[in-house]
Amino acid sequence: MTDATPADSSATQIALGARTLPQTIAEIEDAIGRAAAGEPLDLTTEHDVVVKYVVPTAAVRGVKSSFRRDADLGWRITLRPKAAATKSE
Repeated sequence: MTDATPADSSATQIALGARTLPQTIAEIEDAIGRAAAGEPLDLTTEHDVVVKYVVPTAAVRGVKSSFRRDADLGWRITLRPKAAATKSE
């Protein structure tokens, strides 16, 4: 799913660049847990594989995710708890 809406200014921003793969995976797992607990998050990365990992992992844990490619930031992935997403739709 792609998302053409601008980033939520109240969301916590996490840049996943300049980390080793184990550090990136740990950061992603933490972010998904935080989103499941109700915190809106926006992740940025230049790596396609991160998007391919985050989206299905978030879905399994009940977190709504969307992504888009930004010309200046690379990939932007939004993570929102499904309950919060339902209230706003």
